Amino acid sequence: MGHGEEHFARIARYYQKRYSALEQEGGGPYRFTALGAWAASMAPQVFHFFQSIPLSRFKLFVDLGSGDGLVACLAGLFTRSVGIEVDERLCRESLRAARCLGMQQRTQFICADYLTQNFRQADCLYVYPDKPFYALEAMLDGWEGTLLAYGPHFPPKTLVPVQRLQSGTERLVLYRSPSLTHAIARTTVTEP
Repeated sequence: MGHGEEHFARIARYYQKRYSALEQEGGGPYRFTALGAWAASMAPQVFHFFQSIPLSRFKLFVDLGSGDGLVACLAGLFTRSVGIEVDERLCRESLRAARCLGMQQRTQFICADYLTQNFRQADCLYVYPDKPFYALEAMLDGWEGTLLAYGPHFPPKTLVPVQRLQSGTERLVLYRSPSLTHAIARTTVTEP
């Protein structure tokens, strides 16, 4: 097992233990927040997606609606990562996880509505939408980064899919701005 896989296994064990405790308490890895629903992502699939992209090519990853911090901690294995979550309880759980996992240097958390934050300096955004995210799309007009959307639900209206990944039943789609996608296509050289 490589260094990255060891760190991944540690993160996966931490969250699996947490989710088992939530199940025993009569809940599960999901809940409603002030702005929507949070549901846990599948750690092995997210890690696989981040390896496949590869996520390490990005300088700053921001998880919009980061829930309990699982995805932001996994992203921290590849690059600098920030999670933005409105729910104070989930924010505390994220901070606790980062501390317990020794991820504080690579992963940070902000307790806020991500629509009120300036995240345009990030070159990679992640969202696991529970409803259409058109307000976010409007904020991304002219942004030159990559948006990662987890799951098959609620595709954006204006962004263009540039890569689709699947692991088991889970999906991740990479989106870019249409103007940026056309600019890249114009500069790509193809051999006859």
